[in-house]
Amino acid sequence: MKKIFGFLFIFLFAIKSYGEIRAPEFSLKDETGKVVKLSDLKNDVVFLTFWATTCHSCKRELPEISQYIYSKYKDKVKFYAIVIDSDNPKQIAAIKKDWKFDMPVLFGNSEVMEKYRIIGTPITYVIGKDNRLVKIFIGPQPIEKFEQAIKKALGEG
Repeated sequence: MKKIFGFLFIFLFAIKSYGEIRAPEFSLKDETGKVVKLSDLKNDVVFLTFWATTCHSCKRELPEISQYIYSKYKDKVKFYAIVIDSDNPKQIAAIKKDWKFDMPVLFGNSEVMEKYRIIGTPITYVIGKDNRLVKIFIGPQPIEKFEQAIKKALGEG
C-alpha cells in the first residue's frame, strides 16, 4: 500500500507544475563525513541522482552524467549522487573507480528515501536556485534531457 501512495505521489509530481513544489530538506554525509544540507545550497542549482550499488542502469548512467554533464556544469551546479544501499565510503570509492565516475556521493537513508519517494533507481531531481523542483526524471534518461533541465534551472534555456 505504501508503494502505491509513493507512486501516486511521484505521478502527481509529474503532472503538477514543478515550480510550485519545494524540494524536501535533507542532511546527509558525504564520502569524507562532511554533512551536506539542502538548505545550505540555497541560491544554487542542485542535481541529485539517487542510485544503488546493484543498479545496472545506474552503472551505465553515472559515468555518462559524470563525463558529459558534471564535467561541463560543475562550476555552476551542485551535483550529488545519493547512494541508497551503502554507507561504506571504501566500497563507494572502489565503485566510483570501477564505474568511472567522479561526482560527489552522499549516503542516503530511509528518511531521505521517503521524503523523495525513492521507489527504485535511478531517480534524478533538478532543483532550482529557490529550492523549487525544476524536473524529476524516473529511470535512466538521455543526457540531453538532463542538460535541458539544467539549462532551464540556470535560466539558459
